Amino acid sequence: MSVNIDLAFTVTGVADEPHAWEIVRALQQLMDEEDIANQVTIGVAVDDDGAYFVSGDSDFPLGISRFYLWQPHFEGVFAATVAEVAAAARPEIRWGYPDEEY
Repeated sequence: MSVNIDLAFTVTGVADEPHAWEIVRALQQLMDEEDIANQVTIGVAVDDDGAYFVSGDSDFPLGISRFYLWQPHFEGVFAATVAEVAAAARPEIRWGYPDEEY
């Protein structure tokens, strides 16, 4: 059985803009490996203090089978992907459950 899931994430603690784009490329590769690349938008922004960060979210709810197994897998590889490119960066994933909101 699959469940509809909203995915949103941020990566803070990014050193500079080139580093932010390096994180974006790594996360785009991860999304491709997880077969959700065409459903997730990722970009770079600057906060009010002038610090760069990476953010992304699903363009629409993702239909995930066996989410209870995929969630910890995805969270682990997401954190490892960010750490591999930027050890000091802080990744955060937020899950939404749109079916429960109706």
